[in-house]
Amino acid sequence: MRVVSHVLATALKELGYQVALLYDYDSSIRNQKITAHLTVDKDPIENPVIDEADILIRLHAKGDQLVARKTICDTGLCTDEEVPFGMMGVEKFGKPIFGNMIALGRLFRLIGLDIHHLELEKILPKSYLKENLKAIEIGYDLSVYED
Repeated sequence: MRVVSHVLATALKELGYQVALLYDYDSSIRNQKITAHLTVDKDPIENPVIDEADILIRLHAKGDQLVARKTICDTGLCTDEEVPFGMMGVEKFGKPIFGNMIALGRLFRLIGLDIHHLELEKILPKSYLKENLKAIEIGYDLSVYED
């Protein structure tokens, strides 16, 4: 989730938005699941802590106390919009980690950012660049529910 939130924050910043990105994780444990809190506004952000998010992407069970107007979850983590991100990552690319980029593509669509107008190849990690770009495109093109 760290890469997903960083890519999203960087893309929004490059579009002129004010961005605050906070991480919640146990740094003493390697490969620990993290929760990223991203606050975005056209105006300077005075307090990045919010009571309710506009959109919550849940890719793991951590953070189940978070509240959002719309929640998109990997299968089995909620009853709102469920998308099998991990399974799609395995089916399309052979690894569940690519489900994170599929989720990022879905998030880009939901917040109204056209991925074709973003320079994602400059923001994404260089390793697996082609796969990550394709995964974002797959997520962006998902028609699970009406946006």
